[in-house]
Amino acid sequence: MEMISQGLRTRFVVSLAVLFTLLITFFISIVPSAHAQGQAGVSVSPALIDEVVNPGEEKEYSITIKNLNDVEQLFYLSTKDIVDVKDGSTPVFAKSNQEKTGMELASWITLPATEIRLAPGVSERVTFKVKIPQEATCSHFGSIFVSVDPPDIESSGAAIGYQVANIVSLRVSGDCDEEASIRQFSTEKFFHGSKNVDFNVRIENTGNTLVKPTGPLEIYNMLGKKVDTIIFNESQGAVFPKNVREYEFNWTGEGTGFGRYEAILSPVYGENGAKMTMSSTVSFWILPMNIILPALGALAFILLITFLVVRLYIKRTLAHLSQGQTRIVRRRKNKSVSATLLLVVVMLTVSALFMIILLALFA
Repeated sequence: MEMISQGLRTRFVVSLAVLFTLLITFFISIVPSAHAQGQAGVSVSPALIDEVVNPGEEKEYSITIKNLNDVEQLFYLSTKDIVDVKDGSTPVFAKSNQEKTGMELASWITLPATEIRLAPGVSERVTFKVKIPQEATCSHFGSIFVSVDPPDIESSGAAIGYQVANIVSLRVSGDCDEEASIRQFSTEKFFHGSKNVDFNVRIENTGNTLVKPTGPLEIYNMLGKKVDTIIFNESQGAVFPKNVREYEFNWTGEGTGFGRYEAILSPVYGENGAKMTMSSTVSFWILPMNIILPALGALAFILLITFLVVRLYIKRTLAHLSQGQTRIVRRRKNKSVSATLLLVVVMLTVSALFMIILLALFA
């Protein structure tokens, strides 16, 4: 029995050792694979080509493609049109059977090759040509896709690889319909505790060409004094034709603010020499509670002292006037009303003076 028990223990130990070895082998085989997946990819630069061109002109551009894989990779190059944008900035690429929008560009592009093979970590510059038709006008948008799957597989929806795209935005010189307006201009909230205000503006492009609104945002306090100026959309983020884009930006002023403020946004857009302006205004309040609450406490104390002093003064004055004289009840009531009115006027005057002093200090 003792020999059987010892044999069972030996088999159990051997089984555990074999299982442990298998687990170690499995994890060693998984780690390089996960590392390779983490390194997989491709980059394309520049991400955007944006230029003004002339009808009938032929232009030459170049992009740099880099293999981010740890192994040699074959990449496929193709072109696609951009027909819209989502959420104001994410391009929507055209499908093969999609209706034309009149802003297509892909058919103008001639690629030097549809395939490129790159060693690990190697970059290569690819030069392509763009032939602008003689009848072309206004803005046109397209892209050059770099992927690990052939374009026919991607169009069938069976692609499982990764892909990146360079965006080509060309404006053909000539008469275009440039028309944009501010749909909404607001602050995140109406009351703020400091000069740290978040703004939100929605701009609609009703024309047929790309617009890049940018311009000053001027801040005025309740005394009409301009306290700050910042530049809206300094990076010139564009609004796609027939689309609305939402911008969010922040103003952080110096010092302590107090009272009602007004922000005037006046962005301009359009080609040089034909700039157009749109404008919108929003008001907000800055009420620094760390200053206002102690100030209100001080005001309440001042009003209480004023109330007691004025009331004591009125009582003594009435007592002095009534000594040795006979008054009728109606006359006494009138004097009581006059005394109350005087008390209210004095308290309001003190409150107004206090607010003026506060405004002069922090507005």
